[in-house]
This record gives sequence, C-alpha cells and structure tokens, in this order.
Amino acid sequence: MKKLQHYFWICLAISGVCFFMFKVGKRFLTDHLLENNSQHIKGVIISEKNFEGNQPVNPQFSYSYKFTVDGKEYIGNAHNRSVNVGDTVEVEYVKSWPGLNRPLHPTD
Repeated sequence: MKKLQHYFWICLAISGVCFFMFKVGKRFLTDHLLENNSQHIKGVIISEKNFEGNQPVNPQFSYSYKFTVDGKEYIGNAHNRSVNVGDTVEVEYVKSWPGLNRPLHPTD
C-alpha cells in the first residue's frame, strides 16, 4: 500500500510540472507566432460571457468576441469588462492559424 501511495505522489508531482510547462510553453509559442506572423482584424463583441474564477457573490466577467476569416468564425475572450455586446475590438491572429488569436489592448 505504501508503494502505491509513493507512486501516486510521484505521478501527481509530474502532472503538476507538466501542466505548468504546458501553460508556460503555450504562452511563449503564442507570443512568438503572433510576433512573427500576425494579421489584424476587427472582432465584434458577442453575448457569450467569460466568468472570472472564485467570485461566488458578485461574479465578474468579460464578453467574447468573434471574427471571420475565409468564411469561418473564430471566438475569443475580450479580457475587457468595459465593452458591451455589439462593440468592436481589434484582434490579432496568426495568419495560418486563426484559432490562435488575442485581443489587442485589453484593459484587465
């Protein structure tokens, strides 16, 4: 039984390290691709809400945006609590991979 617990904690530690490396690696990859091969487009704010975690009494949220490239719609989080449905935001996306995108100049 002790051996099983030992393996459990080792697997948990490895999972935590891998998750951290994935998050950091994804951030660096996104930044690199957007710096070297990005396009800009206007996105429209839609009614899809992105709630921030750990706020059970008065949850804060930001709306999503959508934009279209080559007839296909893409959606992202505006990261801006001051925009309303129907507003526009400038979006930066990777030319060959529009699913990898982010809003420019978010306020939070």
